[in-house]
Amino acid sequence: MTTPLEGQAEIPIVLTATVVPAVTGAALVDPAARLAEYAKAVQFYVRHAPVIFLENSSYPLERHAEFRETARLQVKRFPPSASPERGKGHQEFEMLDAWLAAEARPPARWLKITGRYQILNIHSLLSECRQDPDSGLIIDQVPRAGMARTYVFCASTDFYQERVRGLYRQCDDRTGTWIERVLFRELKGRPAAEVHLFVTQPRLNAKGGTSGAAFPTGRGQWLGKQILRRLNRLVDRQYSWYSK
Repeated sequence: MTTPLEGQAEIPIVLTATVVPAVTGAALVDPAARLAEYAKAVQFYVRHAPVIFLENSSYPLERHAEFRETARLQVKRFPPSASPERGKGHQEFEMLDAWLAAEARPPARWLKITGRYQILNIHSLLSECRQDPDSGLIIDQVPRAGMARTYVFCASTDFYQERVRGLYRQCDDRTGTWIERVLFRELKGRPAAEVHLFVTQPRLNAKGGTSGAAFPTGRGQWLGKQILRRLNRLVDRQYSWYSK
């Protein structure tokens, strides 16, 4: 039985997942390996917040106890995209749109994370989201690359529905029209009070979906990036000007 999250003080974490990928260019394509990483991420995040797990490959998750619904876990199933050739971003945001369209009472705010990624300092990011209830979107944007980093962002449902819904239709990875570029263009010109970057540098325990390379997790490296981020925000709350 699905447990409503509306009205809870906690901001839910929305994990996006595709157990059986239908795109080219993915580094990890083995469904068993992907499923194991998703299960670890769910186990990690439910200790910090309610989790809404979205999956769009029609994989039979009901066979696995790790994905049995509880008071802390909702599982939402969606059919595979009719246009998988358009890439991962197209499929992910198509699924986010479908999820919100199907919810009678969606959460007012939510933190979206790519499903196989573990953010080790998730408590700090959630705290930041709770303390910033008036922003429409908290997301790292890199103007030099012309991209928004979509692996993690905190959205208000109202803002998402107004500014982000339907953008996936513009995506086509075959032409380099990635969701990161589409979203960056859409957000351009929005005031910093409405759309701005995180105060907290995410500390990732994950491998890149395209490269397969592990993100560095050393505390020293993270601390250096955190200092750069704090300095960055002294001059610009909206855009990240350091490279990594």
